[in-house]
Amino acid sequence: MLRPFGPPRALCKNTFEPHMSLSRVEKIEWLVSNLEEISKSYFISKAINQHIISLDFGFEAFAPYRHLCNVLVADVVIRWCKVFGTDNEEMHWKKLINEADLVAFRADLFSSANVSQEEYSAYWRQMKEVRDSVCAHFNYEYVGKEIPHFEKAIDSASAAHSYFVNVLIKLGVKRSKFDLKQFGLLSSEGFIKKIR
Repeated sequence: MLRPFGPPRALCKNTFEPHMSLSRVEKIEWLVSNLEEISKSYFISKAINQHIISLDFGFEAFAPYRHLCNVLVADVVIRWCKVFGTDNEEMHWKKLINEADLVAFRADLFSSANVSQEEYSAYWRQMKEVRDSVCAHFNYEYVGKEIPHFEKAIDSASAAHSYFVNVLIKLGVKRSKFDLKQFGLLSSEGFIKKIR
């Protein structure tokens, strides 16, 4: 049986019950793992895009690396929307944040992404539209439109990652603090080195 991707500890369990009840700590671990996957997908897609001509050389009709790059871009959008999309998402940050931290978290989120609340809201709508019209569903009216740049997505993911890793540490979970962007960059460097 295939198991869903998630925190390494979750993958080591012998069974996975689809409707099992997860503790708050386990839910935060899934959220943190999702944020780390956003970083890997973002930076690996950027690395592939930088080398796309040489990687797909001789495979132009099939373009496997262009396809992989597109899959990773869709992964960034879908995973970002799991954490930052609509409030009814199971993994939405609002469902797991300490109520006392809400104002400071939002301020850090906007500051990290270098946006005002209004600019963040506009970016959120763009990311949700890409998810709804391209990644999770398809809308012909979106053909030819550009997708938003992902710098704000990775910046907001980094802010959330830092916050929730700190929460896990305070709850007694052994976690290392690290820079999410550096993590993604190292992942992409390792990927490119392996395929070259």
